Amino acid sequence: MPKIVDVDDRRELVADAVFEVIAERSLTQASLRNVAMAAGLALGSVRHYFDNQGELMVFAFRVNSERIHVRALDKLEALEEEPLPTDTSGLIEKCALVLEELLPLDEARRADAVVHMEFMLDARTNAGLAEAAQDDYRATGAVVGRVVLQLMGSPLAAESLVPVDEAERLIGLLDGLSLRMVLQPDWSAPEQGRATLRRHLHSLLTA
Repeated sequence: MPKIVDVDDRRELVADAVFEVIAERSLTQASLRNVAMAAGLALGSVRHYFDNQGELMVFAFRVNSERIHVRALDKLEALEEEPLPTDTSGLIEKCALVLEELLPLDEARRADAVVHMEFMLDARTNAGLAEAAQDDYRATGAVVGRVVLQLMGSPLAAESLVPVDEAERLIGLLDGLSLRMVLQPDWSAPEQGRATLRRHLHSLLTA
């Protein structure tokens, strides 16, 4: 009996190979041939699951984005389901644990961040990735916005906070921290990123 191949699993295997090529050599080197070699597959096998490189890149971008945001959403759901801490340090810690999933604080998250940055930069001029990039922005905005709303639902929050403004500021902070930690790891250690994030969250609370 011929072996049954799960199409979704095989497509994700190919996406993982895309990530490997990007991490080691950059997005420009993620040709179908190089990806097939990284996946241990024949070029024809990759073409069986993806009609062209553009389709593969969009799929891989969406897989990368989903993995990043699912981690944050798992923590966010726990935050939303439980009563908010009534102390400042507890509230900050609960919110920070969600947002930390969007930062390259360990090897796995750093690998995802490197791939994510390459895709986002390419989407600036690659119309084929534009829709996936917009969906990624929305996903990040949804996570950050929900964290801000949770924080603002606490009596510890400052009265002058505007949800959209604070979400934008927080996204800017996360983007900046991610960029520095990926490009300048010797200067921007994970501990610094965690501390900076917590200082920002503390600034949104009453003195």
